[in-house]
Amino acid sequence: MAENRTEIKQREYLIGDMSEIVGVSRDTLRFYEKKGIIKARKKENGYRYYLEEDLFRLMVILYKRKMNDSLEEIEGYIKGENSVEYMKKHLQTRIKQEEMKIHYHQQAIARMRLATKDIQMAEQYGGKCTWKNFPVAYQLGVCDSLHASLQKWFSLSSETGGLDMTYFYTEFSIEGQMQEQGTKLFLYQEVGPFISSDFHLEQYPQTAPVPCIYTILESENIYPDEETACQMVRWGKEQGAEPTGVLYSNNMTSFLGEDSNIYFLELYMPVK
Repeated sequence: MAENRTEIKQREYLIGDMSEIVGVSRDTLRFYEKKGIIKARKKENGYRYYLEEDLFRLMVILYKRKMNDSLEEIEGYIKGENSVEYMKKHLQTRIKQEEMKIHYHQQAIARMRLATKDIQMAEQYGGKCTWKNFPVAYQLGVCDSLHASLQKWFSLSSETGGLDMTYFYTEFSIEGQMQEQGTKLFLYQEVGPFISSDFHLEQYPQTAPVPCIYTILESENIYPDEETACQMVRWGKEQGAEPTGVLYSNNMTSFLGEDSNIYFLELYMPVK
């Protein structure tokens, strides 16, 4: 027995109506047509129109755009492979890509928070001596000089995401004439979660939070001066402490100018 079916007439939408409903411009709809993603029909009078099925198609397309699928990707699986298996693999790939973007943005936020903290410290302690424990950090390397550590920094940061947040702590002997003893590369413990997961921080030694005389020096020189070191020694002795004869200098933040730069040097002087 033949089955009687009632054909439901779909509602028609002119391009202006469709544009208002879906929230994209007419030019965007025309562009989608040129790409072959949607198709418009034509009336006898030449007016282009869409049907409800086109509205549903646009809903699917715009939803995929909100998953950050490109038009090229959408066009590709419309005109080519569009199976359940293909879409499952595609979504797995896209999830990994978006997770990488999230991690990249988390790293950017971590950098900004470090910079904000450095500026706040410069405002609070600039030119004043106080007590502060040496920061707990992973020691990623020891170099003969600040220059060598810069080369090490470029190497580390190009190989592993997030290691650009490493700081340089140049060690000076202050017994007699102040002399550079080398530079250590420290990554603060708090930054660990933002480093690429394939980099194993646990293999590196960690610093101990030893008590230090602490100050921040604003300078046009990347190296601290002997006068500041002497002031720190005097302040420490006035407080009843005996410095160990070592000074660590970390360029915590820099302001670049056309002719000269301003460096804010974070100075740690361990005591006995």
